[in-house]
Amino acid sequence: MSSLPPSIQNLVDHFTTLPGIGPKTAEKLVFFLLRTPPKDLHDFGAALSHLADNVTLCSQCQNFTDKELCAICTNPRRDQGTICVVADPLDLIALEETHNFRGVYHVLGHNINPLEGITPNDIRIRELVVRIEKESLTIKEVILALDANNEGEITSLYLARLFKKYPVKVTRIGKGLPQGSDMEYADSITLSNALEGRREI
Repeated sequence: MSSLPPSIQNLVDHFTTLPGIGPKTAEKLVFFLLRTPPKDLHDFGAALSHLADNVTLCSQCQNFTDKELCAICTNPRRDQGTICVVADPLDLIALEETHNFRGVYHVLGHNINPLEGITPNDIRIRELVVRIEKESLTIKEVILALDANNEGEITSLYLARLFKKYPVKVTRIGKGLPQGSDMEYADSITLSNALEGRREI
């Protein structure tokens, strides 16, 4: 039985659901919050509530946004004819930090992973297909910027076969990412070189 008051233990339990946060770290975070001024604590809670109430998926690219369309999709300076497909919003952020890609994105939400039971129907492939069919005269290239691991490879091959029937060029980012690595951890130079060295598949 916990020696902590239920309200504190409840928050500790919620923190332990976050990736990489164990019970001890969760307790440290909660007690840090308990030492913060009440106003800051209320602001923190309000930010979480705002996240739950206002953040949704962009109707076009499936990235997180607080509007119907995200800032990238509505930017008139972005090349709407080039779509970069990523598995996760963190991959999108990593590519944006290179300042080397001026197209738009599509976020799948995950890679296909048979071992975890994640099939093509479980990620946002259908939304991408609908987008390509709807904008077939505009979209010229689909870049597959997926992780350099088995799941990324499976997803890339699946999408490449799927898009063969559409009049779009399908490319994959070039070599440079270490095998087995996640894109979100790659540095800007590596990602820039991978983008520039993309190849058609």
